[in-house]
Amino acid sequence: MPTNSLQEVKPPWPYRFWRGLQTFAGDIARGFVSISHHSFALLGLLAALLSLLVLARPEVRTLTVQNVQAWLFTRLHITEAEDEQQQVLLRSLAAPASDLDVAQLALVQAIRSKYRIAQEPLNAIVLEVFDLSSRANLDPTLILAVIGVASNYNPFAKSPLGAQGLMQVVPEVHFEQFTPFGGAMAIFDPKTNLRIGVKILKEYIDTSGKLETGLRLFKAGEESLSLEEDYISRVLTEQVRLKEALPKTALASKSSLPAPPKPDR
Repeated sequence: MPTNSLQEVKPPWPYRFWRGLQTFAGDIARGFVSISHHSFALLGLLAALLSLLVLARPEVRTLTVQNVQAWLFTRLHITEAEDEQQQVLLRSLAAPASDLDVAQLALVQAIRSKYRIAQEPLNAIVLEVFDLSSRANLDPTLILAVIGVASNYNPFAKSPLGAQGLMQVVPEVHFEQFTPFGGAMAIFDPKTNLRIGVKILKEYIDTSGKLETGLRLFKAGEESLSLEEDYISRVLTEQVRLKEALPKTALASKSSLPAPPKPDR
């Protein structure tokens, strides 16, 4: 009687080979994952223990806190600088007369009567000056007088001593101020120049405590202060002229004109 029908039929050897290979590879992969999982867990535990041991030392803990605070301060400073730069870039270099109030329009007309300037760019400069004067608590007529005497409202003006732009800022002295705005070439951007110039003027006035001394420092730094009397006189005279052009209602409004610093006696 034939026995072939009672015997188990074995699959071909290529099939058995590939099945064995797949089983072997699967076992290897599962073992690797298991070993890796436990190894990473062990490494993580060791790292945590080492961190706790290191931070337990007071000097290391203090240094770590200082480094984190320094990093956070740097990031905050960069963020504020970027925001400030973006605000400057968003402001237009020209503005319609409808954007100005009565006091601002009066100043625009007074400036145009002395300097040959197109009205739309001057409108934008006056708006920027009022915004900056409000932040710095300076009289906008003082800032406008400095611009007129320093550069005749020419954003590309350059003095023999190297001062440049609307407020005649010396880039070699204040180069770090222009870094957030794109570097030294930003000195010729009218509103960037105004922003940096007003900041420097405010610092000099606050440091000296006197308007005239602040103007001397702004004009020449700490050198040759006695040679700046003519500049100071011209600025104060121009400021009086601008004040006289203002409507009486504007002079009485504290919101339009911040209280100016007291001049030297």
